[in-house]
Amino acid sequence: SLIRTVNRTTFRSPLPLSNIHTEAESKVSNALLTGSQEELKSVDLKMFGNVLGGQEPHANSKNTFIAWHLAVSELKPESIDKYLEGRIASDVIFKPPTYFKPWKGDKELMVILGSVGEVFGESFTYGRQWLSPDCREWALEFSATIGDSKTRIDGIDLVSLDEDGKMKDFTVLARPPNAVNALKDQMMKKVPPRMAMMKAKQAVSSLFGK
Repeated sequence: SLIRTVNRTTFRSPLPLSNIHTEAESKVSNALLTGSQEELKSVDLKMFGNVLGGQEPHANSKNTFIAWHLAVSELKPESIDKYLEGRIASDVIFKPPTYFKPWKGDKELMVILGSVGEVFGESFTYGRQWLSPDCREWALEFSATIGDSKTRIDGIDLVSLDEDGKMKDFTVLARPPNAVNALKDQMMKKVPPRMAMMKAKQAVSSLFGK
């Protein structure tokens, strides 16, 4: 079973997310994408690192946590789309450390996640991860380096899920200030043109009903 396979798998802490392509995690990915609820029910969330809590998980919320880790294991736009489509509320609020105004919308969040993934690359790691018993509240400690600058950033992802297990609120806290500024510089090169392209595609789809 998945649970036995997972428990034999050894992970370092913090978990290097680039190591996601193990046999155990490939099985979890397949179960998630095929909707195999029985197999997903047996997954031990500790396979994703130093995870505390989540003892009585809401099924959809647990699956979103699994999907999140599979998506950020590669931190590429295509993996974000593959695993998180339908798992983010359409009116989600995202509060970044680099901008004083929040972003709203699932498509907007997916653009941002795909962009930040390119900035962090394989340096992104999670340390301690705290979950509420029902898996609807997350506090995920992370660290990464920004682009080629080797500037280290540390932070926490604070995520709330709705009753359907979809992300409804996503706040990122980060330090030190020089790293946050370096991240902002990198994101400003990527996010505005991608956001404009996404909006243009939405406008064309709306116009032609596609």
